Amino acid sequence: MINLLNMTAGAERMAQTDPHGWTLALIAVTTVFTALVILYFIYSFIGKASNSKVPRVKRSPRKGSAPDAETAAAIAMALEAENGGEVNAAIAMALHLYFNDAVHDIEPGIITFAPRATQWNDKSLTFRKTPRK
Repeated sequence: MINLLNMTAGAERMAQTDPHGWTLALIAVTTVFTALVILYFIYSFIGKASNSKVPRVKRSPRKGSAPDAETAAAIAMALEAENGGEVNAAIAMALHLYFNDAVHDIEPGIITFAPRATQWNDKSLTFRKTPRK
C-alpha cells in the first residue's frame, strides 16, 4: 500500500524547492518533446524500411510510345470478349490520346478551393443577439 505521508512529504518538498513549478514544467515539456522526437525517428525508420521491401511497380511506357504487340493483342482479345463496340471505341480513343501525349490534364499536386458563402459559414448568421436590459 502506498504511504500517503511519503506522498505529501514529497509534494511539500517540491513546493519548497520550486514554489512556482518551473522545474516540474520544464521536466514535463522536455519529456514530451523527447518522446515526440523518438517517435518521429521510429516512424520514419519504419517507413523507409517498408518502402525498401515493397517491390516497385513498373511504370507505364513513355508517352508517345505504343504498347508492344503482345500487350495490344491481349487488350484487343479482352475487349472483344467482354464489351460492346462503344466501349471498345472509348478505350481505344483513351489509349490513343494517352500514348500520343494528347492528355493535357497534368496536375501540380496542389488542390485549392475557392471559398464561397453558404449558411454554414455566413458571418451575419453567427452574431449573437444580446438581450435588452
